[in-house]
Amino acid sequence: MDKMGDKSNIYWINSSNGKNATGQPAINISDGLWSENGDYMDYEVIDYSQRNYPEALRTIPIWEMVLKIGFYVPVIVLALLGNLLVILVVARNKRMKTTTNYYIVNLAISDLLVALSCSWVHLLDNLTEGWILGAFFCKFNTFAQVLSLVSSIFTLTFIACDRFFGIVFAMKAHFIERRARYTIIAMWACSLVVATPLLVYRDLYVVHWKNHIERWCDDQWPVSHYVDPLTNMTLPTIPARKIYYTVVCVVLFFLPCVVMSVAYAVIIWTLWASQAPGERMTKDIKVQSKLKKKVIVMLVLILALFVICWLPLIITLLYAEYRPDKHSRLEEWYVGFEYFARYLAHANSAINPLIYAGFNDNFRKGFQNLFTWMDRKKRYNTMVYRVDSFQSSTNITKV
Repeated sequence: MDKMGDKSNIYWINSSNGKNATGQPAINISDGLWSENGDYMDYEVIDYSQRNYPEALRTIPIWEMVLKIGFYVPVIVLALLGNLLVILVVARNKRMKTTTNYYIVNLAISDLLVALSCSWVHLLDNLTEGWILGAFFCKFNTFAQVLSLVSSIFTLTFIACDRFFGIVFAMKAHFIERRARYTIIAMWACSLVVATPLLVYRDLYVVHWKNHIERWCDDQWPVSHYVDPLTNMTLPTIPARKIYYTVVCVVLFFLPCVVMSVAYAVIIWTLWASQAPGERMTKDIKVQSKLKKKVIVMLVLILALFVICWLPLIITLLYAEYRPDKHSRLEEWYVGFEYFARYLAHANSAINPLIYAGFNDNFRKGFQNLFTWMDRKKRYNTMVYRVDSFQSSTNITKV
């Protein structure tokens, strides 16, 4: 394999070089590591180029490939088309340019990022032997996934806050609306800060065995050492990585979910249970209350499905960091569960547009109007083409 990309971000193990395996590659964590820029980690050095690859090459049955492609392709297509339609509907309709819809568009952008940068990469990586997409996607894929997760969490949290202040404290609704665009910019800036370490510490590894070239993508955070009190052995540990994923999972996932749950609980109580017995409501107030309730139901459903879809992946990340025996290979069940968890997280990007269409009359009408406009434009272009063709043929005949 040719050396590609930034050489300092690709670790090559050949001749007298070894490597530090932190995932599921064939070699062990006790082996040595030389990086292309000359950094060395003081583990045992082994010449892998004189050894045969110790495991059988993975072969995927045709039925498994068809099944995975059959499940993933519709998710990718729906996520791309659905979220593009959401953005176009809000952009073309002035009446839909509200604070909540601005945040929904932001959520659609996050979902597009998943479809464009993560879903197909995960599918391709699962269907091939080793990592074949090079150093750029090695870094960018995980970076984009964390960026999307964090920006989605921020967006859902601000949607909940917007509805909370707009319904529970109606006087503050306009205060929040005027600052929606600045809030969205700040959300993306913070998300970039959170995801950036993965651009620094995510690397492509290449091991040159005697009969096989092994490639995989993994984190390479700073390593420290500790003495195991049971075995009295000096073992490597990666505290920075554990801290990072703990913050992402607990502070930036579980904590906002708790805040949003409390906010929506108060909103539901305000809308459904705050009216005193026997109190009369005017027709306009009843209509407004019904619309607000419908919007809240939609937003609560979006939040619930987001948690359901992303929770398994969050669990896999935490398990990988906190499992009892960190220096052994991950269990066989983990590989299958992680694939399902990532698929479920990516599927969430395709689910959201369906929820908008099913629970929001404005979005549903907007989709219908957009399709009508596109159909009219297509028929107009066809008519113009026929007229131009007729005129061209007439001119040729005259000549």
